[in-house]
Amino acid sequence: MLFRKLWLALLLTVSGEVYALCPDGAMFDGDLDFCSNEINAFGPFTNTMVQRCVAYGGGSACTNTYTYSVQGTDIQVLRWSKSFTQNLRGTGDCPDDSVRSPTYGNHCFEQVEGAANNIYGNFSAEEVAACELLGGGTACFTNRWSAGFYLQVKDQLDSNTPSSGEPLVNKFGAWLWYIDEAGLNRTHTQLADELAALGVKRIFIKIADGTQNCDLFMDVCSTETADIYRSRGIEPWAWSYNYPQDYARQADALYYAAKYGYVGLVLDVEVEFNNTTSELHSLYQAFHAARQDAVDAGYAAPGFPIGTTTWGNPLDQGMNVGIIDQYVDFHMPQTYVEVWGGSYMDAVKYWVGVGNCEYRQLGAEKPIWHIVSTEYDQISPEQLNDFLAAAGPNASIWRVPGGSVPQAVWDDWANVDWDMSVFDATECNDGNNTLTDYLGEHTGDESEVPVEVPYWQQTENYYDPYGTCSVTSLAMVTDYFGFTDPSVNGRSPDYLYEELGGVLQTVPDLEWGFNEMARRAGSGKRALSKTNGTIDELRTAVSSGKLAIVHGWFTPPGHIMVVTDFDGEYYTVNDPFGQWDLVKWGSYNSSVSGEGIRYPKDAFEYAINDNGTGDDLWLHIYE
Repeated sequence: MLFRKLWLALLLTVSGEVYALCPDGAMFDGDLDFCSNEINAFGPFTNTMVQRCVAYGGGSACTNTYTYSVQGTDIQVLRWSKSFTQNLRGTGDCPDDSVRSPTYGNHCFEQVEGAANNIYGNFSAEEVAACELLGGGTACFTNRWSAGFYLQVKDQLDSNTPSSGEPLVNKFGAWLWYIDEAGLNRTHTQLADELAALGVKRIFIKIADGTQNCDLFMDVCSTETADIYRSRGIEPWAWSYNYPQDYARQADALYYAAKYGYVGLVLDVEVEFNNTTSELHSLYQAFHAARQDAVDAGYAAPGFPIGTTTWGNPLDQGMNVGIIDQYVDFHMPQTYVEVWGGSYMDAVKYWVGVGNCEYRQLGAEKPIWHIVSTEYDQISPEQLNDFLAAAGPNASIWRVPGGSVPQAVWDDWANVDWDMSVFDATECNDGNNTLTDYLGEHTGDESEVPVEVPYWQQTENYYDPYGTCSVTSLAMVTDYFGFTDPSVNGRSPDYLYEELGGVLQTVPDLEWGFNEMARRAGSGKRALSKTNGTIDELRTAVSSGKLAIVHGWFTPPGHIMVVTDFDGEYYTVNDPFGQWDLVKWGSYNSSVSGEGIRYPKDAFEYAINDNGTGDDLWLHIYE
């Protein structure tokens, strides 16, 4: 896919290097500031240049556009002779009536009377990738963007999240006992916001204690909970405390973790398994069987990761690490130097190395991801940073303050270098520092999606994959009603694009598209489409079983999606662009499916309503 190629190019590109968004056969001319070949120059050109072209008698040639392929995407561009373009450009650093602006990435900035201001490329690969991520569509492949939208691109590049294209520096994590613990005083949303602000990259949430799972930690068994953390760039992991009994029932924890969208599961195996052998084999074999069940059900990939946390001094405890190593992808020693005492806290690098070597001595070949404790509020931020530097980029901290863990620990965490990227060489740490980004590798439970509503992801479209949210949403609806059939017409969004002549982004155009396909199918169904729809109309329609399509400011250019349900607190949608970040004029994670995603009422309704009174929705209802 083109989007993936761009991100690959991004990883290989030096920051700020030009990317040459030029028609095939042309190159960017740094003196001209436009793409050109030996004969022609290609726009967009500045407004002043176009006005001068008309004044000089250029006629329709001044504004005629031509279709060219740019990086595999067809776009419409102006085409003038190269010499004519040079004459109209002027002799300044930027084309006439534009100035180079550090505010806008040192690009040429053009102020436009009565319209949106513009900036001109050549843009970097980073900027193009961010433009696509923000839903800029085919405009990303031209050399002129609106100045306001470019600021959104700049903000995206400045953010420190994996989706921004920043290379991974660490995957530091935090552990959560349970959200309703006394003294925590946060919802999952509030906690996710606070952890994301610190720079936490993973959260480990307790999902089970022995055979008790979703009935004990009900909030955890929900795709909503996992998605809250995902949407903030935090990997949601589940963990379970385990006992030597009822192995198959305990292993349900993994099945539920996969079903509800967690990226992996960590078994907590402690005193109950000291000096055991057959019990360890039985436990892990049951969890592997549960993983296969989750794979067979479509909830997990075959490589759904399994880890184990246990003692930081397993030799003293009689823990058979060599048996565990046969079944897991990584070990998480509880290297609780704070609990062990002051001399340990003062020599964290030494003791991390000792722990590494002890695990290797006992047969551990898998990576080792140390956990440090802050539950007594005795270890200092400086010692914590020393520990993380020694433990490596997969280290984590036990645990989120609440209950017996004092709130003052938040102050210590605020002084942790969560963006640490340089790590110490410690004894026996081969393989410990490999980083894997598990976000997007698992889509969780899709059982809430009405099975009769098909789903298409627009980024897979042949035509304009980043600008066809409208026709992709329409395809879901026409497939649902049987007006289109992929087994006959092929990929429905591309079929509708060809049959109906484009993307159909306005309300009248999308209304016409549905009605036209209904007529062709001999159906009397018609769309109820309006630009003054109300939130109450939308809620009533989808909660009663009808389908709807809504337009909204989910991205700066706007975005369109199918709504399938409303339960009073959440809208269930088929979002053709992936997963929205819940911010009006926000951004997307297009590496995951948007099928059956649930968006909270307040964020969703704010994005689809402009005037604040809830009666100006661009809305289509189908029944």
